[in-house]
Amino acid sequence: MTLSTPYRRRSLLLASLLLAGCTGDTAADSSSSSEWAVAEIVDPRIDVFLEKMVDQEHFSGVALVARNGDISHAKGYGLASDGALNNVNTAFHVASITKQFTAAAIMQLVEAGTLDLGESINSYLPEQYRAPAWSDVHVHHLLSHSSGITDYAITRDYYDVVDGFCLGDTVDGMIQEAMIKDLEFAPGTEYEYSNIGFTLLGEIIEEQSNTPYERYMQENILEPLGMRSSRIHVEGHFPMDNEAAGHRWDNESHRHVKDDVVSLPVTAPDGGLITTLSDFLRWVNIYAGGDQNILTEASIDAMTTKHIAKGRGGEVDAYGYGVDVGDRLIGHSGYIVGYRSRFDFARENETLVVVFTNNTSNNPGLISSGLLTLLFSSDP
Repeated sequence: MTLSTPYRRRSLLLASLLLAGCTGDTAADSSSSSEWAVAEIVDPRIDVFLEKMVDQEHFSGVALVARNGDISHAKGYGLASDGALNNVNTAFHVASITKQFTAAAIMQLVEAGTLDLGESINSYLPEQYRAPAWSDVHVHHLLSHSSGITDYAITRDYYDVVDGFCLGDTVDGMIQEAMIKDLEFAPGTEYEYSNIGFTLLGEIIEEQSNTPYERYMQENILEPLGMRSSRIHVEGHFPMDNEAAGHRWDNESHRHVKDDVVSLPVTAPDGGLITTLSDFLRWVNIYAGGDQNILTEASIDAMTTKHIAKGRGGEVDAYGYGVDVGDRLIGHSGYIVGYRSRFDFARENETLVVVFTNNTSNNPGLISSGLLTLLFSSDP
């Protein structure tokens, strides 16, 4: 696939990553070299806040804070798996943070002239998934959660799900079920978060590129950005050596246990990314106007434009393509069995907060908000 000429401006954020990596501890991941790793960096004020979250929320995971391109804090907290502690190079399932990566793949196909954002999804889906009710649902509507397509349910008798991830014919069943339902509202008129919308975008990527979703993402997004420690969770997934196990806090035993709480099933395009802090910094670099080779400036602008109001107020009050968008911040949350995540990024001064947790009892949005408050309250 040939892409348009990408927007290029060297980002201080990425430069900071490369410098910090010179002393990074990569023992947890034999596939990484020190030049790709984030070093542990501790800001005492931030560390005090996060240790309070360990005490109050049993926080288990990693957190990173960067300002004006410089990493000021990067540290792991709590248990990863089998007695191993989380560290700055532990890999996490980041759930719906994946959606912006799927959106980027769609924008690549738009740049290549393969897709039109204003065209019906029935023009691009595999033939078996083209529904009469979706004739007025455009690609734009799926990207912005404004399609009106009903999301899939928490449980169904045909589901084959392990640790929240779909197996077998579960995805086909969910799509077939959605196809016969009426839309909840006219496309483009309302915002309603819909995981299945991004499942359908994954089907479009596969159909139009003639490539399995996970291979497309690896070859066209992750590898070009140098995200060497990242991959997509697919059926048959086997954890990497440095991968955190999914936990929840059990009040009765007063310890972290394997998360066994029922939640929405996860498909690869809506929540299958596994990544590390250093790799995710490489991704955020595209929002900082950094040197990258996967998207044009116009595509990045389209992803970070307020396309539809979320109607819930708050710092990020609208949705772009795969990201929440506010006047100051862009960001997104993720929540699946065993894992939660949140990132927030202010482009005007490259303020970044990333929180990946492997304890679903944590609220990473609360932690990120607390860190942002701490950062901005110290501004002159």
